[in-house]
Amino acid sequence: MIRFVLALTALLSVGGCGSGTEDLVRAAADGFTSAAAAGDTDRACSLLTERAREDVDCSSLDVPGEPVREVEVWGDAARAVTDGDVLFLRETSAGWRVAGAGCAPRGERPHECAVGGR
Repeated sequence: MIRFVLALTALLSVGGCGSGTEDLVRAAADGFTSAAAAGDTDRACSLLTERAREDVDCSSLDVPGEPVREVEVWGDAARAVTDGDVLFLRETSAGWRVAGAGCAPRGERPHECAVGGR
């Protein structure tokens, strides 16, 4: 019985780590999409990676602003999907930031993103 409790505790703690990261990614992506939907381009741009900000005019940021419905995390990279957009995120020293937004799949080729994505 003690082994079962220890195994269950270990399993739950490992499972919690992944979902905690997914929650952080979802929060960053939702923060970005809600700021974009509200027209708060300063807030939306603050949630971009430095590299993504290099190629965008934050005053005219035009990406869908829908809630995130799916998140996948691979180490320090993640993908968040809304009904009308795919966002790519990176973990930075400041937390999770959007590296690409307004991204559309192109078959076997990399997504094409309106913001960042390179």
